[in-house]
Amino acid sequence: MVKRQTVWLSTMMVLSLMLIGYYTMNNDGGLTATKNPDGSSVATSATPPDSGQSSQSSQTSGTGTTGATSQSGTSQTGTGSQAGTSGQTSTTGTGTSQAGGTASSSSDWYVNMETQLEQQYAQQVDTYNQVISNSSASADQIGQAKQKLEQLQTLVGNLETARDRVLGQGYKDCVIIPDASGQKAVVYVKTDKLTAQQAVSIVNVVSQQLNLPVVNVTVQAKA
Repeated sequence: MVKRQTVWLSTMMVLSLMLIGYYTMNNDGGLTATKNPDGSSVATSATPPDSGQSSQSSQTSGTGTTGATSQSGTSQTGTGSQAGTSGQTSTTGTGTSQAGGTASSSSDWYVNMETQLEQQYAQQVDTYNQVISNSSASADQIGQAKQKLEQLQTLVGNLETARDRVLGQGYKDCVIIPDASGQKAVVYVKTDKLTAQQAVSIVNVVSQQLNLPVVNVTVQAKA
C-alpha cells in the first residue's frame, strides 16, 4: 500500500514538474507553483492572461470616447460659427444685390423701351417698302405707302432731336412715346422728381419738335 502511494506521488510530482516547465517556457513569469497539502505542486496562473488586455482595452476605449466627444463639440462650435458668418454674408450680399438690381432695372427699362420703339419703326418701314416694291400694288397704294414712309422718317428724326434736347437739360435718360395717331406723346425722364418749371420746359421742347399742342404732351419722372 505504501509502495502504491509512493509511486502515485512520484508520478504526480513528475507530471507537475513537466507542467511547470511547459508553462514556464510558454508564458515567462505568468505562472506560479503552488504546493498542495499532500506535498504535490500545481502550476497556477498568477494573473489572468486577459485581465491586463481587457483593462488596457477599456482605457483605450474610454480615451477614444472622450476624444470623440471633444472633437464632436469642437466641430459643432465651428459649424455654428461658420453658419453665423455665412448668414451675415448672405444678408449683406442680398442687400447689395437689391440696391444694384433697382438701378439696373431702371436703366434696362429705358433701354428696352428704346429698343421696342426702334423695332416698331423698323417693321413699319419694312411694311411700307414691301408695298412700294410690290408690282401688283396699285398706284394709289404705292403713293400712300410712300407718304406714310416719309411721315414716319420725319417723326423718327424729330423724336431723336427732341430727346437730345431733353437730355441736354441734364437728365440721365429720356424716352418719348407717341401714340398711334401721332397726335399725343408721353415723355419719361430719368429723375427722382420734377418741378413745375422743369416739366414746362420739357413740354415746350417736345411740342415744338413734334409739332404738337402743349396740352397733348405729358411728362413723367421715372428714376
